[in-house]
Parts: sequence; structure tokens; C-alpha cells
Amino acid sequence: MLASVLPLRTPVPYGEAMATTDGCRRLYLIRHGETLYGGGGAGPLAGDDLTERGYRQIEVLAELFTVVPLDAIYASPLGRAQATAETIARRNGARVITVDALREIQPGDFGGTEIPAIFAAVRAFFASPDTDWDTPYLGGETYRQLRERVWPLIEEHGRRRDWRRVAVVAHGGVNNAVIGRVLGAEGPGLANIDQDFGCVNMIDYGGDRPVLRLLNFTAYDPLKTGLEVSSLDVLRDVLESAFQVSFDQGVPK
Repeated sequence: MLASVLPLRTPVPYGEAMATTDGCRRLYLIRHGETLYGGGGAGPLAGDDLTERGYRQIEVLAELFTVVPLDAIYASPLGRAQATAETIARRNGARVITVDALREIQPGDFGGTEIPAIFAAVRAFFASPDTDWDTPYLGGETYRQLRERVWPLIEEHGRRRDWRRVAVVAHGGVNNAVIGRVLGAEGPGLANIDQDFGCVNMIDYGGDRPVLRLLNFTAYDPLKTGLEVSSLDVLRDVLESAFQVSFDQGVPK
């Protein structure tokens, strides 16, 4: 019925008129794929690589990027971000540039704390109504400090005019800090933003001002029919399955 009253539109291939303009500069902000955090790293939450499902998540995203010419892929030095960036680069051909400032928000010294205890502390941090931009993350860095560490890279791209499209591969915390700044979320609490494994966000510049164009898109599940819980709940399920322990009770499953 709609076809009888609405004009048919001819699809416009990527890169042609209406798809992009000379004045648009686009930054893709990506969270790494699923990981076990510390499965091969130097300690809890270090994170060395992606799980098999994590690689599948990023392969689907990488397929979309085969037709998107990227000037560069900036990546956190942590293994899970490097694996994500390299997976995309293999399909896209862009160069991966490691940026130390993109590493995840830094917690305090956990020593020998077990993964279930760390997860419980992480959940408490984000669930507390008292958590704000100046609350130390598990005794370590604050979100304000994280934002100030990461923002210069984003701000630099706002000033520059010698690029068209770049990807930034980072972490849930980093992405939240950047998007919160773009949205002007200054408090009292953190921005109410979720970042699923392997998601992509899009920030456009039509001048110096960044505009959020896309938020938390998951190419492997576009309508999130399998992602009806928070990213923290997804992480809990992944870690419980891998370590065969109930995080709610602290006992073997």
C-alpha cells in the first residue's frame, strides 16, 4: 500500500552523491570483541585476545568495513583491541596505529583478587547512584581522568581537515568517556550509555563540532534480539561459563 503513495528510491552506492559529502569527516568508535579478560594477559582484566565468538563478531563488522576507505585505524595497546583492529585491517587494508592513551580505564592494584570479586566490584561501581566522573574506578583512575587522557585524540581530529574517515578501536570505558563528552554529559552521574562487545559508534564532523550519528550498533545482531540484557550481564555470563563459577554465589557451577 505504501508503494502506491511513496516514490520508489534508487539505492545510492557508497561514496556517490547523497552518501557522503566533501565536508563530512567521520570517526568510527569501536569496542573490541568478546574477551575473557586476563586469559593470556599479565593479570586480572589485562586481556590478551578475543574468544572464538569475539572473532566472529569482529569478522562481521570487518565485512562492512571492506567498502569503507579508512585513513587509519587507531587502537589501544591492549591485546583485545589489537586483535580487533588487526581483524578489521586485514579486510580493509588500513594501517593500524597503536595509541597508548586509548587503553582501558585503569583500576587500582587488585593483587591476587579473583575474577568473581573483581566483577562484583565493577558491577557495584556502575550500579551505585553515588558514582560520578570523579569517583575512582576500583581505587584507580576516575572517568574524568580517563576522559582527559583520551579526548586530545578526538579533539585533534575535530581541528584537522586532512582526513575523511578513521576508526578508533578501544574499550567500553573509553567509549563511554568519549561519547559522554560528545553528548555534553557532565554529571552528576556518568552518561547512561551501554557498549556491547564488538559495537561501533559513529561521530561526524561538519566543522569543529562532533555529532553522534550512530550509537552501540552491533553488526552481528543489528536489532539486538540476542542482546536484551546489559553488556555487564553479557560479560558475567561469558566469564561464568569460561571459569565455571557462579559470580552471584562465588561457588563452582
